[in-house]
Amino acid sequence: MASLWSIPGLKQVRQSDVLNELFRIGYGRHWGCFETKAEAVAFLAGRPRADYDDDDIVQINLEAFKTVQAFDWPVMFFMERLIEGGFLRTVTDFGGHVGVKYYAYGAYLAYPEDLIWQVVDVPAVCRQGVGQRPAWASALSFHRTLGETVPCDLLLCSGSLQYADLSLPQVVAELAGFPRSVIVNKVALARSGGFFTLESFGRGRMPYRVLGENELDDIRDSLGYALQARWDIPDRNFEVHSRGGARRVSIVGEAWTRR
Repeated sequence: MASLWSIPGLKQVRQSDVLNELFRIGYGRHWGCFETKAEAVAFLAGRPRADYDDDDIVQINLEAFKTVQAFDWPVMFFMERLIEGGFLRTVTDFGGHVGVKYYAYGAYLAYPEDLIWQVVDVPAVCRQGVGQRPAWASALSFHRTLGETVPCDLLLCSGSLQYADLSLPQVVAELAGFPRSVIVNKVALARSGGFFTLESFGRGRMPYRVLGENELDDIRDSLGYALQARWDIPDRNFEVHSRGGARRVSIVGEAWTRR
């Protein structure tokens, strides 16, 4: 039996964004393809928009974020090597939420006693981070801009580059110097090339950046870093549907060292 959606006219409706707006569900968690973030934001005009600079959004999945997930183990492996080699005293955690990785990794890693862990995030997240920080977590500090931070040994970007206004080269440029090591995790890549999509989050949607397949390689090379390792996170892969068809997105992580 032919699908109802194969009927002329209905097929076009299904492939358009009209149905997405009627039912407010899209094709899934991510949908729509835009060349720039500005285009994605413009599409959301008059529609519910989510933003991490929101006290309510900060609380979503907070306890889960504070636990170690499968994709965290490669990060901890390289951090442990840095600690054992005496190369890790200061971490700049770009988009580090309320310090969730500091708390999660601390259960497994022997942090140096003089560790400085600097989280850089939006105002709402920083407020929550300071308010929730226990007395024993004196190593953890919160900053609204990269310019407030001191030079770091490690730049950690875990699941943050998709949402940031700054590109990774811009992030590095705003640091007080080049860190010895960079770890990027949960980075979205697509063979079809870079684009922006929309992610359903809570009651709204937020722009989400996907890099082109070779774009991360180009960024690494341009910044003067060498690849130590790359890992796939297949359980986080997804498809983005739009009027132009489907695009597959792979989620990966990488560890870099300065040449």
